[in-house]
Formats: sequence, C-alpha cells, structure tokens
Amino acid sequence: MKVDSKKIRSLRVERQWSQEHLAHLSGLHLRTIQRLESGTRSSFESIRSLAAVFEVPAESLLMGQSESDQHAITAVRSGFLSGLQFSGHTSRTEFWWFALAILICMAVAGLLADQFGLLIAQITALMLLIPWLAACTRRLRDAGLSPWWQMMCLVPVAGVVLLLFLLALPGQKDRVIQS
Repeated sequence: MKVDSKKIRSLRVERQWSQEHLAHLSGLHLRTIQRLESGTRSSFESIRSLAAVFEVPAESLLMGQSESDQHAITAVRSGFLSGLQFSGHTSRTEFWWFALAILICMAVAGLLADQFGLLIAQITALMLLIPWLAACTRRLRDAGLSPWWQMMCLVPVAGVVLLLFLLALPGQKDRVIQS
C-alpha cells in the first residue's frame, strides 16, 4: 500500500516527535518509519499502528485519499466501525455522510414501525445512540471544541440548531490552511 509520506511526516512534526519516538510509540522499527516517510509501500499493519498512535483513520494515511474526496461508503463504514470509539477526530465530510446514514436508518425504522410496531424504531434508536454520540464527540474535538457541547441537545430547538452549527464548523487543520 502506498502511504502519504507527507501526511505522516507532518503529523509527526506537528506533535514534535522524532522518528525514534514515533517508532517507540508505534512499536515499529526506526527503519520502517524512515521508509514510510520516504514514500515507499508498506503493510496495512504498519499503517494501522501509525493510525492508532496519531488517532486518525488508517485510510487517511494512504496516498490519494483526502477528506475532500472521501467516498460516502468509506465514511459510513468508518463511522460504524468506530462507533464505540470516543477518542480521536472525525472530519466534517466523514461525519456528515455518517449522519446521513443514521438519518436513513431511522427513516427505514420509522417505516417498519408503521407496519410492525413502535418497538422496532425504539430498538434502532437505542442501537444508533452510542455510535452517534461517539461521532459527535470526535467531530466536536476535530473542530477544537469540548464534547460537552452535545448537552445543548437538551435545550429544545435552539440547542439542537446550535449543536448542528458547531458540528458544521471546519476542523482545526482546515482553519490553519485557510488563514
């Protein structure tokens, strides 16, 4: 797999880590880190190790994929796979594709509830609650905000509107690039 060596290097430098320190944290050899930063191919296990250390999706370290051109299916899949993970960050694109998938699931559950009873919609809502909270937590963290802003949902209408606005803010990396 071809890795995005510039992204790996920038993530390492952003945290002010040496290659040796990154190798220690990820459990990889120093030579492997050097090869990854020079742009050579790597195993998926090495990429996953780095992604865990940097707290980013492994796919984001691969060449040819950026947040702006991330495919919907990949974003939804990633959202559901990291449904119990409250640490890390979620990009705007990935979050909104995941939010659309949640909305579609709830709409289908509502249609099924008309036919088979309200229990189906309630079970679906409970199953999607934790992945939704985790995605909102990661998205707010990516925007540089506290995950506690989710409590605004408890305020009728205005709180939900404010939370949606906060979830739509650009990530910290996006703000640095724009200024």
